[in-house]
Amino acid sequence: MAAERRGGLGAFGRDRARNVLGGKTIGGQKITAYEEQMFGTGRALAPQPTTQWEYPDSSRVHAYQYDFEKQQIRVRFVKYGTPWIYEGVPEALFQAFDTSPSKGKYINSTLNYTSYRQATPQEVSDYFND
Repeated sequence: MAAERRGGLGAFGRDRARNVLGGKTIGGQKITAYEEQMFGTGRALAPQPTTQWEYPDSSRVHAYQYDFEKQQIRVRFVKYGTPWIYEGVPEALFQAFDTSPSKGKYINSTLNYTSYRQATPQEVSDYFND
């Protein structure tokens, strides 16, 4: 039984959460026409080095930010205010996360298959202090 395709990359998180190579593949697989149409071909989404902190209406994610140069999504979770960093996240994957209606589900289905770790005390001081 084939999986039904829906918007975003979340439904195929483990298979699609890979580095964008040359803008035409993700992990050596050709990007789909939908992904190219929705998320571009690896071009920069914005000229600034990081996005502003976003505060979604989410029961799991308190706030998040993307660093374009380091390809990191920084997330502060609602529970305990825990700061985490998802590394090696291509801009197209960030844009899919940013536009996802459920940040928590997207993290579970896609970002948890990328490299992630709890922020160091220095990173908390540098990035997570409001």
